[in-house]
Amino acid sequence: MELYEQLIYKNSRGESITFGIGSVYHVNVSKDVTGISDLKDTIYSTSSMGQHGDTYVGVRIEPRDIVLTGKIKDERKEAQLRLRREALRILNPELEGTLYYIYGDFMQKIGAKVDGTPEFYRSKEAPSQLFDISFKCLDPFWKDEQETREDIASWIGAWIFPTVIDKDDPTSMIFGYREESLIVDVYNPGHVATGMRIKLKALGQLTGPSLLNVNTREFLKLNMTLYAGDVVDIDTSYGKKTVVLTRAGVKSNVFRYIDVDSTFMQLDIGDNVFRYDAESGLDSLDVTLSFNAMYLGV
Repeated sequence: MELYEQLIYKNSRGESITFGIGSVYHVNVSKDVTGISDLKDTIYSTSSMGQHGDTYVGVRIEPRDIVLTGKIKDERKEAQLRLRREALRILNPELEGTLYYIYGDFMQKIGAKVDGTPEFYRSKEAPSQLFDISFKCLDPFWKDEQETREDIASWIGAWIFPTVIDKDDPTSMIFGYREESLIVDVYNPGHVATGMRIKLKALGQLTGPSLLNVNTREFLKLNMTLYAGDVVDIDTSYGKKTVVLTRAGVKSNVFRYIDVDSTFMQLDIGDNVFRYDAESGLDSLDVTLSFNAMYLGV
């Protein structure tokens, strides 16, 4: 069976529409779509009197524009009108949405807003209803469908079925054990550095939990005491930096407890080595890192 590329757009109301060779909204993704793998950037530089050339300062990846051209694969007039109305309802520019790229088992997604409404028109060469659709992706990076999760400190289940309890073998009564490693290598397979979500879970009382990047010596520390059942969720993503404590089911902002020398660390491309610590109660701390790798194209 020959595989074809597909694009699926899903809006914030859960409605979706599929574009591909096998869809009634026929689009040859490999030929009639632009913007899924190409990006524009702006390079910033400075210059001074007497200098030859410029000095590099930085680069900005511009928002992504994805434009597709296709046709309604039904030549009946009433079917074309019905499918056009359906597309206009789903592709509402007032709604947030996500665009999914699928090829076989490979899938990635990107946040997308419909730029204007779809343009429907006819040509003299074919009776089909043709259309052009533009998407604006303000965050230009494609992401994996599922985020990557790394448990730095956690309890590992060790009880299996069927089980045999031997009174002379104390190991037969072990239901779980503490992960002894304080260090983990988090691999970012993406094309650019990305923020991460850090979850600190207290199994008992502890103070001053922290996370250290062994390579860069950057750290993130929370100057507060956590009690059994407390969970702190920290997001280091650009524009989304938050520190939220959940205690007895109640959420509260604890951003003020972040140590002033802390850095909202990013995951560099490739290997990132982290070590967790606490001023007291280290054995009562569970640490989980989650992130979405970001890609320049598919």
